[in-house]
Amino acid sequence: MLDRWTGKKIDLKLLSESLVHFFEEKGFSTILETKSTDEYRVIAVPKHPSNIQGIVNAIIRGHSEDFEVEFGVSSNSRFSRLFGVLATIFGGGIVVLKDLKSKEELEKLETKFWSFVDKKTDSLSAASSR
Repeated sequence: MLDRWTGKKIDLKLLSESLVHFFEEKGFSTILETKSTDEYRVIAVPKHPSNIQGIVNAIIRGHSEDFEVEFGVSSNSRFSRLFGVLATIFGGGIVVLKDLKSKEELEKLETKFWSFVDKKTDSLSAASSR
């Protein structure tokens, strides 16, 4: 999912660092990649065995007064779907169940993520206007 903010005047570096802390509090190992002053990428991988399958990516693009944040997941879901179909045919629906649990956990995480981003942009915007 992608969302855009205009007119907030946010320090994108601070926002990206806040996203790192968000994911770490949720039990992820993180990497912050700085492509330029206009793009930051937070890569988050579950530290411990988790229902979440895949790597979570949060990308911030733009400049302080006009930027977008994207939340996405990269995984081997294509392989999982194919294997899941074959496993189900042969009586092994556990793979399908794991995939469904992963999707459910990712939806919960994404909901918390967007709530956090909204609150953080509001607080960073208020701090910069002082």
